Amino acid sequence: MRRTQRVGAPAKTPDCTGSARAVPGRGPGPLVPSRFPCAALVRHTASKQGGPDAGTGWTLCDHGAVWWRRPLTIGPGARSLAMVATALLLAGCGSSSANDASSSATAPPVGTTSPPVATTVPIIITTTTTVRKVFAPGTFDTTDALLEDRVRTAGLSGGTIRIVAADGSVIHEHSVGNVTGATPLGVASSTKWLTAATLMTFVDQGAIGLDDDIAKWLPEFAGSNPPISPRMLMDHTSGVRDNPCQDGGALATCVRTLAASPREFTPGSAFSYGNSPFHVVGRLVEVLGAADFATVVQQRLTGPLGMDSTSWPGAPGAPNPAFGVRVTVDDYGKFLDMVLHGGVAPNGTRVLSPNAVAQLVANQVSGYDTSHDYSVGITGIPRYALGSWPDLVDPAGKTLVVSGNGGKGLYPWVDFATQTWGIVGVQDERGAQYAVPASQKVEVEARTAVAR
Repeated sequence: MRRTQRVGAPAKTPDCTGSARAVPGRGPGPLVPSRFPCAALVRHTASKQGGPDAGTGWTLCDHGAVWWRRPLTIGPGARSLAMVATALLLAGCGSSSANDASSSATAPPVGTTSPPVATTVPIIITTTTTVRKVFAPGTFDTTDALLEDRVRTAGLSGGTIRIVAADGSVIHEHSVGNVTGATPLGVASSTKWLTAATLMTFVDQGAIGLDDDIAKWLPEFAGSNPPISPRMLMDHTSGVRDNPCQDGGALATCVRTLAASPREFTPGSAFSYGNSPFHVVGRLVEVLGAADFATVVQQRLTGPLGMDSTSWPGAPGAPNPAFGVRVTVDDYGKFLDMVLHGGVAPNGTRVLSPNAVAQLVANQVSGYDTSHDYSVGITGIPRYALGSWPDLVDPAGKTLVVSGNGGKGLYPWVDFATQTWGIVGVQDERGAQYAVPASQKVEVEARTAVAR
């Protein structure tokens, strides 16, 4: 079985050699400019059995990273080793937003922002041949045992784990009980990563900037001082306080309530993980997309990715952009593959720019004390990106592993160091304080097994 991969080149290839600027309230000092130019994502033709493997390299600019992988060719009969050299440079490419012009974009009239045109990039033919890493028998025995114990201890009907390489080949998969990759799951806050990615499609278009005042599109927030930005909403520094309206009802109604409610703290002054800020993000998506939230997400994210089994209970009237999506492991994996490949879907469609992906995975809260936050205490991760958690960073703070873990135990992750992604798929209703650490234990062992 052969999988064709594509070469994705953004319409404009930015240069990272320019000067960087500091963003007020986003941590100390200016961002450090990169000496590398931004390059297109390169994805080669790969084969699951015996053919060319993927040689993958790409550069992500703008508060994100430079990632490069060069495969090592090993002679036949030898155990394959994959050398992954990953350099993640959290560099400012002249702006901290995913689109240089976006932070000063003029608010478009409501209903005028059209969905992005899906572009399929041409196939690149390569003569490079590599041998895929071969995992010894028993490599994932501990992972599987932990998953089985996780399902049994929580009294779940089943669970599954899947680990996939950058070329699309399944490294390992194991299911317990009646949960498979095609089982729809309630995934709680794993929803946030999808919502954030959808808003980033508008940032890519220049329709809104990450550091713009949201009052341009949501006038109910006009009295906020200082102004609230999309970045603040998605990294939990907006001060928008959780409210019971987040549990149901129309987004527009809930957002008006949130705007009129007292702030938890001055916007931009602290970090506090919550759900209501993502209802505001969802409402921005509706206003910018001139349609209900679920429809816009389908047009801009899940549709282009082929996430055909993803649904939003309560839509169109009352979707939940913070913790309401139902999704399969099969579908969420398509999103992870896109993140791993700098915004390009497995079918070659560019969904996000490399800069937008870089923003999604980069730690946004390095200048904040997150140690006392309840959710940070649950995950054990003191960092937050845009709708996701940077699980591991290098000494310079560059993201190596990022996850979209949710309070019902779904644990999707992307490992840039090993060029893999994976998902622990369960639906655990016991509460986030139990569900997240239990799945994280399986995830950590799985990642460790891949890297051995």
